[in-house]
Amino acid sequence: MRKVYGLGALQLDPDAGALTHDGRPMALGARAVAVLTALVGRSPEYVPKAEIMDAAWPGLVVEEANLAVQISAIRRALACVPGGEGWIETLARRGYRFAGPVVQLAGRASDSSVPADRKRTNLPQVLTSFIGREKEIAEIKRLLPTTRLLTLTGTGGIGKTRLAVQVAAECSSAYRDGIWFVDLAPLADPTLVPSALAQVLGVKESPGHTLTDTMCGYLRGKELLLVLDNCEHMLVASASLAAELLRETARVTIVTTSREPLHIDAEQTFPVTVLPLPSPKAGAVNIARSDAVQLFVDRARQHRPRFDLEDQRASAVAQICIRLDGLPLALELAAARIAVLPAEEIVRLLDQRFRLLTSGSRNELPRQQTLRAMIDWSYELLEAAEQKLFAVLSVFAGGWTLDAAKVAGTAQELAGDDVVYLLIALIEKSLVIADEDGDRYRMLETVREYAGEKLTASGSADTVRERHRHYFLALAEEAAPKLTGAEQVEWLQRLEAEHDNLRSALDSSVAAGANAEGLRLCGALPGFWVTRGHLTEGRERCARVLNMSAARQPTRERAKALASAGVLAYFQSDFPATRRLAEECLTIWRELGDRRGMAISLNRLGVLALEEGDFASARTRNEESLAIERELGNLSGIAASLNNLGNVAFEEGEFASAELRYAESLAIARDLGDQIAVATALNNLGTVALEQGNFAGASAMHEESLAIRRALKNRGGIGRSLHNLGIVAFERGEFGAARALHDESLAIMQEIGDTKGIAYSLEELAAVVAAFGNSQRAARVFGAAERLREEIGSPLPPIDRPRYDRRVAAARAALGDDAAFDRAWRDGRELTLEQAVELAQEEAVQR
Repeated sequence: MRKVYGLGALQLDPDAGALTHDGRPMALGARAVAVLTALVGRSPEYVPKAEIMDAAWPGLVVEEANLAVQISAIRRALACVPGGEGWIETLARRGYRFAGPVVQLAGRASDSSVPADRKRTNLPQVLTSFIGREKEIAEIKRLLPTTRLLTLTGTGGIGKTRLAVQVAAECSSAYRDGIWFVDLAPLADPTLVPSALAQVLGVKESPGHTLTDTMCGYLRGKELLLVLDNCEHMLVASASLAAELLRETARVTIVTTSREPLHIDAEQTFPVTVLPLPSPKAGAVNIARSDAVQLFVDRARQHRPRFDLEDQRASAVAQICIRLDGLPLALELAAARIAVLPAEEIVRLLDQRFRLLTSGSRNELPRQQTLRAMIDWSYELLEAAEQKLFAVLSVFAGGWTLDAAKVAGTAQELAGDDVVYLLIALIEKSLVIADEDGDRYRMLETVREYAGEKLTASGSADTVRERHRHYFLALAEEAAPKLTGAEQVEWLQRLEAEHDNLRSALDSSVAAGANAEGLRLCGALPGFWVTRGHLTEGRERCARVLNMSAARQPTRERAKALASAGVLAYFQSDFPATRRLAEECLTIWRELGDRRGMAISLNRLGVLALEEGDFASARTRNEESLAIERELGNLSGIAASLNNLGNVAFEEGEFASAELRYAESLAIARDLGDQIAVATALNNLGTVALEQGNFAGASAMHEESLAIRRALKNRGGIGRSLHNLGIVAFERGEFGAARALHDESLAIMQEIGDTKGIAYSLEELAAVVAAFGNSQRAARVFGAAERLREEIGSPLPPIDRPRYDRRVAAARAALGDDAAFDRAWRDGRELTLEQAVELAQEEAVQR
């Protein structure tokens, strides 16, 4: 028997997944209904949390917080009746019980092969479980009582039909005369659209009347829900029929699914988006919470029942879901491959996704059986000009702006205004996604790959890529000087938004042999790469371009690319490479007679000399650089040289001179609005205050520097500020705070590949470990840091030596055994970097 429960003025129908109030559906998702059913079925007993979660999330591992969310939603729904808010009672840390009135209403015998209320609906039987979409279902249920026409829009394979059928099934008791489903996909003749609906309703033609008029007469007094599925290829006919039905009836509600809206009065559109994706860095438990992952796992278990999410497999499944954009059809097709392939192999083969993702369920239409056929269906509905722009837009990686689209469109002789209207059409047809602020557009990666094939087939791919390359080269060169001025935050954000396009432009320049363009791009991007912590990537891209045979001539473009590579090498503590690149760069600038370029190279060589402990050379190089910058009147260069001269004075212990130089550099940076330089000067002033014992002043300046660097998303700068705050905390005896700050700093230094920063972090963490009572472990970490400094050629600066020696001596004295301390130190020198980091960050301490 099918069970239906009366809860006062409410009715709970578990099989329909619906809670209704006076016959109208409540905005309650399927999970919440399942939770409520578990409680009502055991009322008035307390039900343990684990039992409720097993009922609502069968086969899934979820946190109790998810149950709390559903309980909260149920309580809000029950509050619509007097006293209903108190019907769910909590037994602290154990479970819940339903304390409201429960009456089991008369049920009906149910045959699993025949849907309940067969006479009131023809909804298709769904043979697989419905996963996720709880918020969407709740929102659609909220909209339906006050909406006559609701169109679910979205790209092919995104799950519009499944969502419409699920919502309709959950609302089965809300429409007196039932729910009726009409699939328009098989139709090729628009005149057959009314006939398809008439056949479902059982309406026959009447002499002297059109079929539509006859249906309107039949429906005029009825209260029902019509689901018109797959309207996109019959758009005009579907819109005409829907408009007529809405005009001639009062209580007929229509839900349509289409890749674009019908564009008639009273239409409310509801965009269906891809399923939420997991974080690629999450653990197995968190990955399992993603709707996309849950769908994949559910479908995979149809082919391999014991399929689970072990740690390594969870990572592979997360990659599959991310690479496939959370697109349900693509996920289902990929899950079918689990029958013969491990998840890791599926990840590898996704570069050939249109070949891999085929042979879906034979119960589906042919266009739903392969990924390519699904997008073919959408592409073939486009007009010729729309197809042209669709192909062109595939050149953009990570999205694009309208201006960029106009430039790329010229390769297909599409005028700017034409691009605007064609882009609108592609958005309406769900092939392009507009960001919420409307300033940026993108394609799902699967759609983009398909469009890329069309671009290649068009024969204009090289021209389109050239337009793309030129556009982003111009953008990078416009941004470069802005990164040292008041607009730097805006331009850093803009470059970050276009990062994938910049990568693509660099790849394109190498592939096309466009050496000058590649060099110019590399020369324009160091400020972005350094600030946002893309050091390794930037170095690799510079090396690739600089090693092109045609790029080896001593040109201005090569010099700028060399300077960029040198800066990146320095921030990764690769000092030999820094010197080689800076010296070649200086030679070219001298040959060209470029004073500005010479100043930059001298500046870099001065910084390097300081790093190597050659204070005299450092001062000479930076003074030469400062003289040229003053001659040229270049304020940003003057500020940089002053800062570097301050560094020389600081390392020599001349704190008053250092403070003066830093303050002068800070004043210029503030006038220019250069927040990067402001943060650097503040950081350096903080180190002066620390060395002079002014902990409060040091902390304040480092905190201000950190705030600026966080706002700029300056990864390396954030790591350095955290490190310095960790030193201040240690000097104040706040060892727990010091550990947390150095742990965070170390993680950043590892992320960006700053080995000198890693060495500093290891030394500070060794001191913390000793302070917590484990001097032997501290000795091993000190030893590992010492070896790392030797490997990168970065000796401990003399200014840091007294503090370092004090901490080593304190650790040695605390152990009380010099021989054991020295053995541990030697053992530490044999550790790999990974082992040293793990040892430094061990949570367990011995007191």
